[in-house]
Amino acid sequence: MAQEVNRNKGSFEKIVSAIKESLKYPEINLEVNSVFTPETINLLSESIQFIMGLDVPHIHFSLSSIKPWDQASLLKLEKEIIKLRKIVLAHYERNGNNPVVNFIEEKRKGIFYCSAGKDRLAITPEGEIWGCYLFADYFRGKENTPQYQKFYFGTLANFIKNYNNIYPLISSNYAHLSMDNLSTSNGKCFLCSELENCAVCPINASFSGVPLGKIPNYVCQIRKIMIREKGNFKKEFQAIIGNG
Repeated sequence: MAQEVNRNKGSFEKIVSAIKESLKYPEINLEVNSVFTPETINLLSESIQFIMGLDVPHIHFSLSSIKPWDQASLLKLEKEIIKLRKIVLAHYERNGNNPVVNFIEEKRKGIFYCSAGKDRLAITPEGEIWGCYLFADYFRGKENTPQYQKFYFGTLANFIKNYNNIYPLISSNYAHLSMDNLSTSNGKCFLCSELENCAVCPINASFSGVPLGKIPNYVCQIRKIMIREKGNFKKEFQAIIGNG
């Protein structure tokens, strides 16, 4: 499993034990999130199928964008998503439910925007205020850059004292972090036909080395694979429902 590859040897058993223990308490609404990298992507379908076998009610998988995905890794991803799509559909036919959140259609469509600085703020142990905790990590060591000043709300004491001046000014910079304002090296995202189906965390994408507001091309390819296979899942799922 990917857990054994990414973490210390023996951690897989500990996590499985913790999951089984949590499932004993029905009042806990458990969701398991598994993160896959280019090195572990070939274990995606097997890992998610194993978690499904534990009867976890909500399962989510994430794809790390910190390390670049080459074409071989992207092909593996596509094959694994196709395999997982078939596994989830077979599970639904047997059990009448779909625990894999990635294949559940969102109720609303629209242009995705980063909610940092709008409906949330984060405070660091040092008393610094950011739109979310990821910005604090991203800007560590970049204190002298112009972007740092654009997204830093200041210290807690000063933020509280000068809230009416600081918040509107800094939050307006966060407001530009929506999909229609982002781009890849191939062009502006607002020109993409999948704009309303795509969602990329801009700060998370920047951890890969691109400037804030840019998206690596491989992230764009990952999103297109996921959108396409989610659409294929929907078609096959509706066929199953129609035959039921």
